[in-house]
Amino acid sequence: MKTLLLFFVALFGGYAFAQDSTFAVEDFNIKIQDAKLLVGDLDNKTVYDRQFQDPYAYTLDIDGDGASELLINDDNESEGQDSYTLYVYNTVGSFYLIDSIYSGLKEPYSFFSDEINNVVLVTGSPDFDSLNAGGQDVFSPLVCWSFVDSSLEIVNDQLYNVFLSENDANIDFMDSFFKEKGRNCESSQLLKAAIASAYANYIYADEYALADKLLEEYYLCEDLKEFKEQISKLL
Repeated sequence: MKTLLLFFVALFGGYAFAQDSTFAVEDFNIKIQDAKLLVGDLDNKTVYDRQFQDPYAYTLDIDGDGASELLINDDNESEGQDSYTLYVYNTVGSFYLIDSIYSGLKEPYSFFSDEINNVVLVTGSPDFDSLNAGGQDVFSPLVCWSFVDSSLEIVNDQLYNVFLSENDANIDFMDSFFKEKGRNCESSQLLKAAIASAYANYIYADEYALADKLLEEYYLCEDLKEFKEQISKLL
């Protein structure tokens, strides 16, 4: 997942991992040191500090004003599972936390969307995390955020392509899994997170027929109706 994140971030701004690093912004001196965010004014007086667990920091202009915000994905590992929180900081005039978003098991990433002509921040849906069986592959429906009127707002209803692209990868994974393990209920049970994620992504894209077709093709158990109701309660 970090390979994908690096691809998107490299398009827009500077980035660095949790090792000691500095960021050049107009009004502040910003560095990550021993997983701690340290922010000083131009006289090097500390104006903000915060300890993280395993931060991945980068700068990106998310509101199109020509000045970069500071974004930090903090990776919190517990019992062998990574969970992520995205922090977005203002860096112009005064340094402050604009918002933080708990992403759950899915690592956040960013991209520029031609559909809304703006940067989109993508997180996961933590309510779906319980469907993941603890394997290496993590599946979670996308939640897409963009800077609207001085705050981050969910813009799922304004986007389409990102959900279809995500589902292309989900479906390829499920097809390969069925090919290896067999098309049966046991395989469907192991694919619950992928199936639910793909179903939700289709719903967010207003592709209701595709969502129902996907459930019928990939969830091969007798409790299909109950599984659909379970997903619907999580949306």
